Amino acid sequence: MAHEPDADGDSSRRLTSSRRRMLAVLGAGSTTLAGCMDALSDDGGGGNGSGDNEPNTGPVRWPAIDAGEVLSDFETLDEWSPRTGEISAAPDKARTGSQAAVIESNGGSVSIQMQFSDGIDLVDWVTSVAVKPESATQITVEFFAPTRSARLASTRTLPDGYDGWFRMDCGYQQKPGDDPDLSNVTGITISADGPDDGPTRLVVDDLRRTKSAKNGKAILTFYGGHDSHYDIAAEMLAERDWAGAVPISPARIGDRGRMGRSELRDLSDRGWDICSLPDVSTPLPEHPKEQQREVLESARDALAKSGFENGSRHLFVPDEGLDPTTYNIARDVYESAFLYSSGTTGVPPTEMHMIPFIWGPALHTGVRRHTNLSDQYGLLTVLRIPRIVDEEDVGINENRMSLDDFGLLLDHIEQRDLDVITPSDLVDGSWKRDGGDDEPANRERPDGTILEAGQSHEFEGSGSVNTPTFDLDDGVLVANTTHEGDSEITVDVTEANGDGTDENLVTTAGSTAGKSIMAVESGTYRLEVDADGAWSIELTQPAVESDELEDLPVQASGTGSGVVGPLWTDGRTRVVATHEGDGAFIVDGYGADGSREILVYRTGEFDNSRSYKAGGTAWLNVEADGDWTLEVMDS
Repeated sequence: MAHEPDADGDSSRRLTSSRRRMLAVLGAGSTTLAGCMDALSDDGGGGNGSGDNEPNTGPVRWPAIDAGEVLSDFETLDEWSPRTGEISAAPDKARTGSQAAVIESNGGSVSIQMQFSDGIDLVDWVTSVAVKPESATQITVEFFAPTRSARLASTRTLPDGYDGWFRMDCGYQQKPGDDPDLSNVTGITISADGPDDGPTRLVVDDLRRTKSAKNGKAILTFYGGHDSHYDIAAEMLAERDWAGAVPISPARIGDRGRMGRSELRDLSDRGWDICSLPDVSTPLPEHPKEQQREVLESARDALAKSGFENGSRHLFVPDEGLDPTTYNIARDVYESAFLYSSGTTGVPPTEMHMIPFIWGPALHTGVRRHTNLSDQYGLLTVLRIPRIVDEEDVGINENRMSLDDFGLLLDHIEQRDLDVITPSDLVDGSWKRDGGDDEPANRERPDGTILEAGQSHEFEGSGSVNTPTFDLDDGVLVANTTHEGDSEITVDVTEANGDGTDENLVTTAGSTAGKSIMAVESGTYRLEVDADGAWSIELTQPAVESDELEDLPVQASGTGSGVVGPLWTDGRTRVVATHEGDGAFIVDGYGADGSREILVYRTGEFDNSRSYKAGGTAWLNVEADGDWTLEVMDS
């Protein structure tokens, strides 16, 4: 597969690297929504079956469902207003009731809107709709909560040429403006983009809401079953008591650089799913129907015969995509199907055979946003993880992920407290977790000393160098840095024994002086300095007292490196950030408990907001090459 640059179409970058863990390792040798699946269509599960041209003779035909609560059955089109194009009744395409609706235009887009004068409550709900994109490449559903400036958006990019029925779970992936209030949704829009020169045509029916999970979820899928997935990733997941999924073609098991059956069986015994990824030389939609069925059934049966019955129930669609025929066969052969398309989905999905997954290496250009939204709204993010390599081996167009970025991804999922589940957990209903409270209750503000004072060290030099080793205590590490060069200076903190990954402490540019902070554990470390001029670094581990805590809201500004805090935060926090420089702009959140969350990791100008799952004593560390501002408030 060609390199997939990010979760939304942009490229991602990393400014720090580590090869120690990589060299050390390589050197060492279904329960679904009630009613959803019981009321299948009489044309074999949707798609372009003959049922499309016949009046609806039953109460519900897939992809309509009878779970949850109806928001619109499209029986009365007066409640919908066209924004672009026209809307009309389609009795011959009804999935439930007497008619569906068609929105169409001769141009490249269509859009309709429904308003709720008194507002509706979508807190703890997820919305879904039956759709048939007869001439469309992308579908977007937006929720005004309560205004357009405080909205959430769900966008689904469609497989090339797909024109059959499916159910779109409207997991959120964009929060473009102010914080939405889902207890007061005043409008919903359904839009579609078609060919640039038109026409655009979308059939819709059965818009409804179903209850969402109490806690967000993530599925980690390790595509192709590479050696690094077993030697590195599996051990890093085991440290967190997590399990993943390995989509693999049975024909590629044991190939050079890939896991053999013994490694796969070991993972299966640990609760991992070994899933079907058919190996096809030409796209499945180009095959006759009977051949498509043979390919899908053979891949499933081969895995089951090898002892991977659980995982064999789940299909990962080859990159070339699927058409309505493939979709219908997949619904018949597999219990779930996943395909590449940016977005989150509800838990459990109302559509089990169009579950989107995103490109895992796009940590800084989509992945963090998707996982944050999953945490905030009880949604599911599925991540595709390619071969894991050292930073220097990740090329511009390579199907690889750096070890550093993979470690940061796991840390971010853990910080967001997402439940890491498997496809079988999703299908079998074992994703449910007792309790469901994702915010600490009755958080008590500390009194007195929060952190004791620790070590202090000073270093100076010129150009790029590794410092002598030094000891640190548990707590925070503050660096006051000066640099007299013309280009960028970066300072990474790395464990002296080579374990773990480097963590960036300073990234700024030019002749500058600044302050940076990070959380550290007790241990022996060194600094890796990359600079083009003379520099000095003073490290301290200051005591932190409760009377130093600032209450929200807080505003701050600066140039280059800077620290905001210590702050007292009760829980979810919103950070509005701006940057006027041309280079790197990084904002990290650190907790007194040692937690870290990457909030911003961009290059160039920036003006946007980020959610931060803080709670307790926290600091924000800013690394920039220009002027910046931060506004921190309760969310």
